[in-house]
Amino acid sequence: MKTLAPAVFFLLSAPALADDAADAKKVAETYLNALTGSGDEAGKDLLLGGVTMNAQLFTLDNWELQKMEAKHEDGDLPHAIAMMNDLDKAGRKALTKLLGAERVGDDLQVTEVSKADAEKLLKPTLERTLAFQKSHPELAYVTRVGKEVYWHPKNPMRPLLAKAQGQGAKYSLDRYTWQVLTKEGPAKTPRTWPLRVVRFKAGKLDTGWKVLPASDWNAE
Repeated sequence: MKTLAPAVFFLLSAPALADDAADAKKVAETYLNALTGSGDEAGKDLLLGGVTMNAQLFTLDNWELQKMEAKHEDGDLPHAIAMMNDLDKAGRKALTKLLGAERVGDDLQVTEVSKADAEKLLKPTLERTLAFQKSHPELAYVTRVGKEVYWHPKNPMRPLLAKAQGQGAKYSLDRYTWQVLTKEGPAKTPRTWPLRVVRFKAGKLDTGWKVLPASDWNAE
């Protein structure tokens, strides 16, 4: 069986880091200013996958960017897509068996599944999750592999990877994550949460710098 090359994962060089960080930071600031109302409302359109209704309504009173993490990954695109498809198939198969549902005539009968059986059924999904995370760690991270949000219908990375299919043999992914400090409510209670700005490229496909939402809207 042929083994395809996994992703190459490394920190950016200093010059590239400086240039890209400035562009990514500008996107982060534009987006956050849109949330506070101090900037153009169109800044919310910087969300990867487009702005949803919940995201359109979300607001902040204030924000402060704190420490930043920068990551870059080059990887084998067909391999990544194949791994995602295998994970999806395993997940669908496990869900069908976990539900234990079958139609008998006009009635739907549900079979109870023990904890041991459930763990056995979920094992192939877990194995494919771990394989994806090992081969393409950064892509798996932004696609939320291993988390419930991975299966969310509005996870923007899923249709993006589907669109990337056939766009060549390689992809590149950059991610800048800032810890954002906000002071919320009448008591100005401090809260720190991550804001991720990403750029995915494959062949002619280039998302540009976009803010990565965790789900329909969830700052965490």
